Amino acid sequence: MTANDKLKNYLLENSDTVTEKWLSIRRGKDDSSIFSNHMPQKIVKELIDSNHELIRVIASSLTHEHDENLETWGREAGERRARIDIGLTRSISQFHVFRDVLWDYLEQFFLENKIEIAEAIKLGRKVDTTLDGIIEGFSASYSAYTVKRMRSQQEMIDELSTPIITITDGVAVLPLIGDIDTHRAKKLMEHSLRESSQKEVNCLIVDLSGVLVVDTMVAQELFKIIDALELTGVEVSLTGMRPELAHSIVTLGIRFDHVKMYNNLMQALKEFGIARIE
Repeated sequence: MTANDKLKNYLLENSDTVTEKWLSIRRGKDDSSIFSNHMPQKIVKELIDSNHELIRVIASSLTHEHDENLETWGREAGERRARIDIGLTRSISQFHVFRDVLWDYLEQFFLENKIEIAEAIKLGRKVDTTLDGIIEGFSASYSAYTVKRMRSQQEMIDELSTPIITITDGVAVLPLIGDIDTHRAKKLMEHSLRESSQKEVNCLIVDLSGVLVVDTMVAQELFKIIDALELTGVEVSLTGMRPELAHSIVTLGIRFDHVKMYNNLMQALKEFGIARIE
């Protein structure tokens, strides 16, 4: 039996004790996460099962050039940690602790089996290389899931930040609040066209009272949105344009001559026969 086979069997035989030692160290170092003594038994079982699989993958790599389970474990574990909001830095630190524990057992194996220094270095490098690959896969999966979730959250924010509110049949209001960048302008275009069509809006009042800054890009994007809406048969009116905002638009040379303008939302609504009942 080769040294690789012996080490593989040794790691599999000691999988329970390696996992128990790793968990005990994690609990001692971190009492504020799922690794604390107060973690639910379901989480404990998941961690134990996951660590057993990690050890099995590392052990298997000693006798196989490539193991698909290595990539699978890293991908699934990375996504799992991201899903339950364990920070990437904290997650990577768990691998460092695991590596230290694993090396304690490697050293014990080398001594008990009188492994030559050159062979021990070779085996140690193999284990480290495998673990490094797992960490890379874990980090990539963690980051990919985080980016995906952030994009999903951003899409939700975009939807909530551009509400088209139906006032009466065919008339709706689009209140704009905050800064408008290229990304938001693009989403605003898509959302306003889609919602106006779905809600059968004929007249859309765009309220600018919450927009603090207008630069060339914002003014041009707003102009494009108005043009796109009018091409679909929606009449657009602007309201709430503060003096400084109007000054900026004039200075930039952007003209909205074909668009109806109102001082405030109430004035615009009155124009459409909608007034507050006293």
